[in-house]
Parts: sequence; structure tokens; C-alpha cells
Amino acid sequence: MLKDATSRPTQMPAETPAQSHSGGSTPTSQGQDSVFTGVVERVTFHSEDSGYTVLRLVPEGSCDPTAVSKTGRCTAVGRMPEPGEGLRLRLTGGWQRHASHGLQFAFDTVHVLAPKSAAGIARYLASPAFPGIGPTLAQRIVEHLGPETLTTIRDNPAALAGIKGLREPIAQALVETLQAQHGAHESLAYLQGLGLGPVQAAAVLSALGPECESLVSQNPYILASGVRGLGFTTADRIARAAGIGSDDPRRRRAGLMHALKASANNGHTLLTRDALFTATGELLADDPPRAELDAALDLLAEQDEVILDQLPAATREVTPACPTRELVYLPYLAASERGLARNLLRLLDCAPVPPLADAQDLARAESRSGLELHADQRTAVLELLAEPLGLLTGGPGVGKTTIVRLLVQLAESAGVSVLLSSPTGRAAKRLAEATGRPGQTLHRLLGYRPRQNPDDALFTFGEDQPLNAGLIIVDEISMLDVVLAHSLLKAVQPPTRLILVGDPDQLPSVGAGNVLADLIACGRIPCARLSRIYRQGQGSGIVSAAHRILAGETPENPPPGTRTGGYYFFKEEDPARTEDLLLDVVTQRIPKTFGFDWRSEVQVISPMYRGDCGVDALNDRLRAAQGTGGREVTRGGRTWRTGDRVIQTRNDYEREVFNGDMGRIIEIDPAGDLRVRFPDREVAYSSAALGDLRPAFAITVHRAQGSEFPVVVIPLVTRHFMMLQRHLLYTALTRARSLVVLVGSTRALGMALQNTDQEHRESRLDERLAAVPRE
Repeated sequence: MLKDATSRPTQMPAETPAQSHSGGSTPTSQGQDSVFTGVVERVTFHSEDSGYTVLRLVPEGSCDPTAVSKTGRCTAVGRMPEPGEGLRLRLTGGWQRHASHGLQFAFDTVHVLAPKSAAGIARYLASPAFPGIGPTLAQRIVEHLGPETLTTIRDNPAALAGIKGLREPIAQALVETLQAQHGAHESLAYLQGLGLGPVQAAAVLSALGPECESLVSQNPYILASGVRGLGFTTADRIARAAGIGSDDPRRRRAGLMHALKASANNGHTLLTRDALFTATGELLADDPPRAELDAALDLLAEQDEVILDQLPAATREVTPACPTRELVYLPYLAASERGLARNLLRLLDCAPVPPLADAQDLARAESRSGLELHADQRTAVLELLAEPLGLLTGGPGVGKTTIVRLLVQLAESAGVSVLLSSPTGRAAKRLAEATGRPGQTLHRLLGYRPRQNPDDALFTFGEDQPLNAGLIIVDEISMLDVVLAHSLLKAVQPPTRLILVGDPDQLPSVGAGNVLADLIACGRIPCARLSRIYRQGQGSGIVSAAHRILAGETPENPPPGTRTGGYYFFKEEDPARTEDLLLDVVTQRIPKTFGFDWRSEVQVISPMYRGDCGVDALNDRLRAAQGTGGREVTRGGRTWRTGDRVIQTRNDYEREVFNGDMGRIIEIDPAGDLRVRFPDREVAYSSAALGDLRPAFAITVHRAQGSEFPVVVIPLVTRHFMMLQRHLLYTALTRARSLVVLVGSTRALGMALQNTDQEHRESRLDERLAAVPRE
């Protein structure tokens, strides 16, 4: 967190290199190889996450006179772990002129030096790093122990005895702090000597502890497996520099683990042994013998680093080109896929349940609601209320919301309690609005609780404490990854019934797995598929356009002068002019023609981040058009301002904000911390946590998944050819509730309609459900 850090120095005087971050400055003519020494008078700011630090220093020796204030102080900026008041530093870098703060010394490396004088040692001991030792007592300690005070305290604690005013508990704490800092400093020096930056080195020390030097020297690849943020490439560079050969078994095992984790990040729950070996060979950039990879993988399995699995023979297809269908999982994904299958089968195989409604009950519910269902909808309602587990699927406008509303009414009329949930807050809110009943995210439904240690359960509800409800309905399950689905099914036990609702043509989940597609493909779960289009009136043009896109057909614009069509396509073949046209459509034409407030009701969704009409460029232009201003903070090369629309990019269980949640910055304080207003509450972010946010005036299709907006505008340019896919366009278009506008080239639209390649995901949930007996 970015804060005033003068109250928490923890580094012991020793020598440690660190890297800098100049933060928007421009170098002066003096270059980047100057050396500057000084004593830290104040730590103005320090980010624990990034290490970015701003220091106020008292210089020693010569210094650029134009950089020294009237009080003889200088400012230095860079990256270092845990700076502290009183530290004596030798900085290497260069003087740079910051646009707002003038001349600063931007350091690339920093060495923490022992205090040069008795006064310096006393000032350091009197710092807040050592509670209970003020200036007077610090001076007394130095007078008693002499110029080697710090070394004497660390190596001979008994020398502190007899110093007036130094009580035993304070003396003990002083010794322990200095000894701990010395060990940490030696470790940091070793790690940075390997080429790690100071923040990376601090992360290694935090993850691996005091034994990190021994652990890394024995096996540098522990950096890839045991330290968040350090990958195989960094570990491999260090290992190769240490003389570890390309055929070393440790390198083989690390490569296998990296390839398997990369596949999970791409949505796969597993890889076959053959596919894993292919990916590993590409990563290692050599041609490792099959026998060596087999041996490495088998050892990883013995160490429980991976799980090897074989599905029943009936589900395997062994060919000369694919001699084995042996499956390789990360342990948590194996547990999730197996457990999810087991719990689904448990619901399917429980004793027959009585129907919650019959045809007469449904007819009365229709009459009360003023509805008249079609035959396929009536069949869907009655089938779903007669099963312990069921699926309701279909695209936009086919009546899923209507059926969910009736399912809730009929279940409650039968005396059954109902819980409603969805993976995201926005989807849960829509579900609540549609049914008139409370809706909540799955994390809240399951009772998320932060883990105090790795063995703690993530959720309150599970196998030992199932959810207490007669019927649970979960919407938007195309977003459900295998891990969260497993957590849900653990908490649903007979006689509780479960109905899962989703659109199989939407993008799959961000996390690993292909849950909805697998549930449909297995053929064992009762599934009500809706295909007849019913929605009329406002937004019906969206429904028609969505179904035409699925069929590979070009949607039609409404007749000229029509303002209720729901779908429009503004043609512009020149990519350079498409961006200008889109800005005009968003900020001028839509508000004037339809009355929508573009600042709060219009969402731009682009296929890609980079290039013309990409998310990054559109965010810059839309923000400029909005004119957000006031206080701002710059971190990681991005400037945030009050009024900015933002989106959360990862699940933060402690703050209870999740990937895809959108809000607006309403406040930035002088320290750079900010407050974001989400639809249901406000959340505080330290400036160091801003990496969890991205601008959201424009977002990608994947970021928009599970959300719905009054108006959606989609740019289409041929430069986005890699992402011009039918299912991506369909997903983006169906995020709109009232109006969707495409802006761009007819050729790009045609490319998207013709490209039916679906993202393939390795998963075996469907096979487990179809062929694997219950465990």
C-alpha cells in the first residue's frame, strides 16, 4: 500500500541493490550513471506491492546544486524494498526532471550502507524500527558500544547489559530485529546478485523464508513453482547461469509444470501426456527424449505435484498417432473435475422426487401472471420441476427469464424455499429484478470466508454444511468454471433440487473448464432447450440480430427513420475513420436520437486491446470526451482520475469484488488511495492495488461476459481479424438490453460471420458423467 512509511523502517544497514522507476520524468544531460550518497530523512511514499519509493535525502559530498532545496535536501525516486528513515544510501542512476516535481535523482540501484558516524548510528537506532529506543537511549547505547555498535549488538547481545534505561524486553527486541535484518539482508543480496530486482528478491524471501538462499542454490526452479510472479523464464535464466544443463531433470520437471499451468490459464483442466510433452518441448527449445520426460512426469506424480488419470477404456481412443490417452492434471483441477462429476451423479441417482407442480398448477400460475406459454415452454417448466437436477438453455428472447419467474412462483406455491444466484453481481441483480426475489453471487451464496491458512475451507457451505433450500436456481452458468462449479455442487445435497440456466453459445468461463458444454454433451442431465423466439418490442431487434449471427447471416438494419429497431450497423470501410465515427455515434447520435446518457448507459465492447478501435485507444478517447478531471494518481504507467469508469480484473475475495465487476472512481486522496463506487457498495483501493483495475469506457468481449448494458457499441475493423469470430460477436451483441450498434466495415462483419472456429478446451467432465461409475 502507498503510504507515509517513516514509521516502519525495517532494513538493516548493509549493501543491497535495487531498481528504480522514474515515473514520467525525462533525463537531464547528466545521463544515467551518476552516483549519489545520502541519508534518508523522510520516506515520502512507498508501495509495498511495486516497491516504488520516493525519498527525501540529506546528501553527502557533492550534489547537483540545482537539485538541492534551500534546506539542503534532495528527492530520489526508484524501487526498493522497505526503505527506512535514517538509512545511509549509495544510489546509482541519473538526475531527471519531473513535469510536476522538478529535478529528482532516479536510481537504478541502491546500496544500503552502514552509518558513517556515531550520530548516524544513534539516529538509526532512534528510528521507529526499534520501539522503545528514543534519541537519548540510542546515544547512550552508541557511547557504550562504540563505532561497531550494530555488529556488537548482533553478535554479542550480552554487551547491552548495564546500559542505563535499556530494559530487558527492549534490549531483546533490539537484538532480534537486528539479527533478522542481517539474515534478510544477506538473502536479499544473494538473490539480487542472481539478477532479480529488489521487489522480486523481497517476494522470494517472503515466499521461501530464511532458507531461501539454500533452497534456490539447490534448485533455482523453485522460483517458478514457489514464488508468485516469477515464471519459468526467470528461473531458467538463473539456473543456466549457475551451470545447470539443458538436460537436467530439474529443468525437465520445471518445464512440465510450467506448460501444465499455462494450459490451465488458457482454460484447460488437463492435458494428455502427449500434448503436455509437445508443449514442454516447445518451451524448453530442445527435443527432450521421450523417456526423460516420462521419468520426469512420473516423479512429479510421485511427489503429488501432478495427478495422472485414466478414464475407462470405453471412453478412450488409442491410435498410432496418439498412443496414450493418459491424462495429466494439476491436483486442484483433478479434485474439482472428479468431485464435480461425483456430486452431479449423486443428485441424478438420488431417489425419485415428487413433481413440484402439474399442468393445472402451471395453468393457474399463467393466469395469475397474465402469461400464455407455448407448448415447449410448458413442457420445460414441468420437466424441470420434476427432476432433482436440470438444465435450462437457450439464446436471447426465447423465454428463459419468463420460465425462471414461473419456476420460482410454482416452487414457492408448493411450499419449497428458493435461492437464486449467478456468478457475477450484475447477473445476480438482473435475476433478482426478473423474479422479484433476492439474488446473490455464488460467492455470497456459498458464504465466502478468507483463508487463515492453506487448509481452511474457502466457503462456509459445503459437504459438511449444505445449503438450506428446497430449490436453487443458478443463472449464467456459461461463466461457471470447474472449480466454482465443484464448490457449488458440494453444497447442494438431496433433497435440495438444482436448476442451472445458461446460453451454450456464449463464451466459456474465464477459469478452467467447459462446464455448460460438458453438462449438455454428457447426455445424462435433463435439459430443456428453448429455441422459439418470443421477445417483442424494445430490444427485439437485438434478439433477431443475435439469432441471425448464430446462423451466419447478416442482420438487417431497421427501415430509415425507425427509432425502435434495437440493432443498427453504421458502415465505414476506412479503419482510420471508424474510430472517429464510433466516437460520434457514442457521444452524439445515440444520446440525441434515443435519449441515452452515454456516460452511464452506453458500453463500448471491442474484440482486441491494441490498434485502431482497440480497447486501449478507445478508452483514451472516450475518457477525453467525458472530461473526467479533479485529483489523479499515476501508477504502472496508467493515470487514474475521479470520474473514470473502471472494471475489476481478478477475484478479490477479501474486498468481495470479482472479475468483471464495474464501477466508477469517486474519490482519490492525497496519498493516491482511491474509492470506487460499484452498483451495490463502495470499495477502497490503495494505490498499490490499482493493478487490479482497468479503464472500462471500453472493454473486451471477455470482460463483458455476464454483464448487460442498456446500449452496446461494437467496432468492427479487419485489423482485428484474429478475434473476428462468430461466437465472440454473438456474445458482445447479446450484452445489450435495448440497443446495439455496430460501427465498421462490412468485410470485417463478414469475416466474423464466416469464422466458426470455437476455442477448444481439454476437459473430461462429460466423459466422467457419461461413463465413469460413481466413486
